[in-house]
Amino acid sequence: MDFDNDDKLDFGALPPAVDILLQRGAAAHFTDPAVAEAAFRAAIAHDPSVLPAYRCLFKHYNRKRQFEAAHITGLDWLAEAARQAGISTDWRQWTAAPGAALAALKAHAFIELRRGNVAAAANALEVLLRLDPEDGIGGSVVAALLPEAESVA
Repeated sequence: MDFDNDDKLDFGALPPAVDILLQRGAAAHFTDPAVAEAAFRAAIAHDPSVLPAYRCLFKHYNRKRQFEAAHITGLDWLAEAARQAGISTDWRQWTAAPGAALAALKAHAFIELRRGNVAAAANALEVLLRLDPEDGIGGSVVAALLPEAESVA
């Protein structure tokens, strides 16, 4: 599948084969979810260090309301982001983290909310907001969902 430059999503500097898989998955997301999932999984299998592939698969599962699969993907994303940053895979131990790891932590907090695990989401958000006081990652958006989730729980 060839993509016109105007149709391509910018995932950053990626290996060409991974970029093609992510473009294919993004293009198929709404029309053929099975193709999208396969493309995102293939991208991760091809190069497990490419963080945007985890983000794509995570978002795919979330949109399909497959929260357990999104949770597992999010944990893999967190682990890979932590590995690349040279920090603990246990985000509760983080005293500093780069944006890529914080983005994965935000996704983790969000999916915990979606799974009904309000306390786990609040714990992740506490760390995220402490490490990102300027809110560059947007943790406040997820934190704004906490009161409603707490009232339902």
